[in-house]
Amino acid sequence: MSDELLYAFGPYLLDATRMVLSVEGRVLSVPPKALKTLLTLVEHGGAVVSKQALLEAVWPDSFVEEGNLTQNIFLLRRELGRTPAGDDYIQTLSKRGYRLTVPVRTVAPLSRDAVAPAPATSGADVESIPAPSTVASSSGRAWRLSSRARVAWSVAAVAVVVLAGGVEWWREIPSPPTVSGFTRITHDGGIKRVHMEQLGGPDAALFSDGARVYFTEGSSDAPAVTEASAAGSDTDRVAMPIDLPSLVDVSRARSAFLVSSGVDPGASPLWIVPFPTGTPRRLDTITAWDAAWSPDGQRLAYVRGRELFMANGDGSGSKRLASLPGNGWHPRWSPDGTRLRLTIMDIARSTSALWEIAADGRGLRPLLPAWRPPDALAGERVDVCCGTWSPDGADFVFQVTARGRSDIWWIPGRDGWMRSLFARADEPARVTAGQLSSLAPAFSPDGRTLYVIGQDARGELQRFDRRIGQFVPYLGGLSADFVDFSRDGQWLLYESYPEGTLWRSRPDGSERTQLSFPPVEAMLSRWSPDGRHIAVFGSDDDRQRRHIFLIPARGGPPRPLPSGGGEMQPSWSPDGTSIMYSDFPFFLDRPDHVAVHILHVDSGAIETVPGSEGLFAPQWSPDGTYVAAFGLDHQRILVGDLATHIWSPLTQGWGSVRWSGDSRWVYYLRYGSQPAVMRVRVADRLVEQVADLRGIRMSGRLAGLEFGLTPDGDPIITRDAGTQEIYAMAWRAR
Repeated sequence: MSDELLYAFGPYLLDATRMVLSVEGRVLSVPPKALKTLLTLVEHGGAVVSKQALLEAVWPDSFVEEGNLTQNIFLLRRELGRTPAGDDYIQTLSKRGYRLTVPVRTVAPLSRDAVAPAPATSGADVESIPAPSTVASSSGRAWRLSSRARVAWSVAAVAVVVLAGGVEWWREIPSPPTVSGFTRITHDGGIKRVHMEQLGGPDAALFSDGARVYFTEGSSDAPAVTEASAAGSDTDRVAMPIDLPSLVDVSRARSAFLVSSGVDPGASPLWIVPFPTGTPRRLDTITAWDAAWSPDGQRLAYVRGRELFMANGDGSGSKRLASLPGNGWHPRWSPDGTRLRLTIMDIARSTSALWEIAADGRGLRPLLPAWRPPDALAGERVDVCCGTWSPDGADFVFQVTARGRSDIWWIPGRDGWMRSLFARADEPARVTAGQLSSLAPAFSPDGRTLYVIGQDARGELQRFDRRIGQFVPYLGGLSADFVDFSRDGQWLLYESYPEGTLWRSRPDGSERTQLSFPPVEAMLSRWSPDGRHIAVFGSDDDRQRRHIFLIPARGGPPRPLPSGGGEMQPSWSPDGTSIMYSDFPFFLDRPDHVAVHILHVDSGAIETVPGSEGLFAPQWSPDGTYVAAFGLDHQRILVGDLATHIWSPLTQGWGSVRWSGDSRWVYYLRYGSQPAVMRVRVADRLVEQVADLRGIRMSGRLAGLEFGLTPDGDPIITRDAGTQEIYAMAWRAR
């Protein structure tokens, strides 16, 4: 083809027509947007290309953040490696852009006629085939005619089958639907993903009866079942005479809500609430994390921990349907009522995936085994969750989250017989890819509209200024959480929100240094007493599980500690030789089996603190005398004397706890009508309010449960500066 255009640089060949990058005849796997970025740089030779020019070339019809370009450059550098001189193939020029560091030349494409023909059959090969006999009787000729007829009919039959199969195969070829008309239908900015996130699960759900959209909104201390017009309007709270109500499902007859009450790591009671009026009725025999009615309303599937249950629609006749390989969430029925798909959290790796099971409990299997988005980094955490069928069962959509961003993806909702016969796997197709993350997909009853929560996750660090009694921006209002100061007060840690990369800086923001990089994800970082190491609860780049690992304060690779997995809230001993932690209640088969443990860093030995059963999220006092921890009811803080192993109630509170530098006070959060940062004196249980939180919506990767303290005892919070609204888009199936 004369219009083919090939570029060569170093050992690489870039086919600009087919958008293929190869080296020594081997095609490299590079995402399309990254290839477009490379092509733009190649077309400019060694000239500098500004970031704006690259953004316009790669994303000509949309506005994207500069971070997308940075990610493409990262992917290309990782794939290309280093030049023979040891330089990057792509150079960054501060405040100017990027340039290619090696010469580029165009290459004439090879003629397609140059492809060598297949070798001819040799004479010996011909002679080795026996020749048919030229002498035959009349009966032999008749037999051959009959045989030919049979062959002809067989060939015709095979042709018909192949044609029918081909038609069916063509008919079953997945063709992703299209979406259009992205319309915002709420405008209040409220949090719309409360219930499941507070319990350590995936994003909460939306429901629609066609005229209205229903969801849970508010903070963890004051959630409310809320509705909005599907055409767009102000939101209204649905009256619920239930404490801490969270919407779980809406009946297909649009006559009742299924609501959970409270936030309990064991499970919450379920209620049936008739609407628009009626008396709520508790399902006395059932507690659950999540649940869903069957399409006909006659059955109720619900999950609690690693167990999937089935009951009658009114909650009676409950029985266990299956044991799950992880914590179950978000069960969703196929429209014909024969299958369930649900989200299962892999406890060891702390990631979620979609699974499927027949309604009779048979055939539990992963829905998309080993699938990852094409642009996912090796070892990067990818969460797949929250799937739902279209009302006709033809489509199935779900949520995929990576690097702090979520999008909606699609696969066919049912299998044709040809795909089932040949075990053909359907490759998911991306549905959304805009500026906002898209969460929790839900269809309208007629299947013509898809609703999502559109989220721009961003926080703003704020410090309480006691002189004026208000929170003010800190470090320029950085979008970060999990702030922790070194013991000498000279350094602080924070983690970018929502990405989860770890950073170190001086308290004034100077000498800023990044300490972790994708796919490493950090949470709950804590300085060692000598300031040389940082203990982190999170995931390192082997992605085997979430656990405690150490990162050198000056930077370096993370080192996993030999602990049991599932631990949280690391807290150093005063001498820096041990780390205290607890099990995470939601990661255990039996949440009531949580306890506080001490890991001896050098030996790897682990011991359980006597009397700490049923307690979690511990914090060691700086003088080493006490430990403060939460009870499983989330509202009770206890303090333990490590010398006597006696535990006693300290106060009622929520969130995380922090010790004052002199070990006299424990800081915590008070929720309710008068939210505040509080503190209690250990000696006499005197309680004081430190900072008022009324009118402040906290954010972060623990949904506002975490706060920090300056060396002077001033609280630091992550104030929600993002947006979270419900959007509707027109859904057009193929």
